[in-house]
Amino acid sequence: MKKGLYYVFSAKVLIAVIVGMTLIITAMLVAVIGMKKNKGGNDVANASSAVSTTSGQSNTASVDSDPSANSSGQTSSVISTASNQSNSSSTVSKTASSEYTVPNIDGLPNAGDDPFKDTTPANGRVCYLTFDDGPCANTNKILNILAENNVKATFFVVGTMSTNKIVDIYNAGHSVGLHTGSHDLSKVYANPEGFINDLKSISDTVYKKIGIRSNLTRFPGGSATAAMKKRLGSDGFETVTQLMEEQGYTYFDWNIDSGDTHEKSPSKSYVMNQVKKGLYKSNGELKSEVCILMHDIKGVTVEALPDIIAELKSLGYTFKRLDGSAPSFKFK
Repeated sequence: MKKGLYYVFSAKVLIAVIVGMTLIITAMLVAVIGMKKNKGGNDVANASSAVSTTSGQSNTASVDSDPSANSSGQTSSVISTASNQSNSSSTVSKTASSEYTVPNIDGLPNAGDDPFKDTTPANGRVCYLTFDDGPCANTNKILNILAENNVKATFFVVGTMSTNKIVDIYNAGHSVGLHTGSHDLSKVYANPEGFINDLKSISDTVYKKIGIRSNLTRFPGGSATAAMKKRLGSDGFETVTQLMEEQGYTYFDWNIDSGDTHEKSPSKSYVMNQVKKGLYKSNGELKSEVCILMHDIKGVTVEALPDIIAELKSLGYTFKRLDGSAPSFKFK
C-alpha cells in the first residue's frame, strides 16, 4: 500500500515538474520574441531617424550656401522635400503648391516652344530684371516687392539652393532660367560634357517642380569670362554653345551689373549708383534695353530693389521677363 502511494506521489511530482518547466520555457520564448520585436521596432525607428537626419543635413548644406537663410526655412524645406516624394501629381497649374512634382523623365526644351513668352507691350525703353544664384530665404521678399510694383522678372536658379521656391517664382508669373545644378565652377567648366550634364540636372529639377522644360540659361559668371576661359578654353566654350543651341537652349548675359556681389557687404547706395551709371551709354543717352544682373541671395538687393524699380519707372522703362525672343545681351 505504501509502495503504491509512493508511485502515485512520484508521478504527481513528475507531472508538476514537467508542467512547471513547460511554463518556464513558454515564458522565456515569449520574452525572446518580445525582445526581437522591440529590437526590430527600434531598428526601424533608428533607420527612420538616420534618414531624417541625413535629409536634414543635405538640406542644411544647400541652405547654408545662402547667408540669409534661417532655421525656419530649413525646416520648411525638409518637410516640403518629404511631401514631394509622396506626391505624384502630373498636372501643372498656377495653384500648384511647393509639394508639386511630376515623374522625372529625359527631355530637352521643345523646338520652337517659348514657355515664358512675355506679351507685355514695350512702350519705349525696356528693362529685364534678373536674379541669379537662388532661390533662397530672400526670394519671397523679392517676389513681394515685384508684386507690389506690378513688375515681372527672371530668376536663374541653382539646383543646390531652396528649389521648392521655384514653384513660388513660377506661380507669381516670372520666368525661370537655368543657372546650372551645382554652380561649382571647377565642375561645370571642367569640360563641355560636364557642363551639359550639370545643365541637364537643373533642367530636370525645374521640370519636376513646374512641369516645364526651360530654355533660358545663364553661365555662372557670364559667358566667355576669365574663369570659363581658364578651364574650358575657347574651343571648349564654342563646343558648349553649339551643343546648347542644338539642344534648344538660349543663354543670356547682361549689360548692367548691380554690383551687389562686388564687395563683401556692398551698401545700398553703391548698388544704386552702379545701376544708375549702367543705364547710360558713353554718349550720355539712356539705353533703350537693359538687362540688370542681381542676386537674390544678397540682402542689399532686397533693400535696393524698390528704389531701382522706382528709378527705372521714372525714366520710362517698361519691365519684361526674359523669353526666347528677348535680346541675349551676350558679351562681345
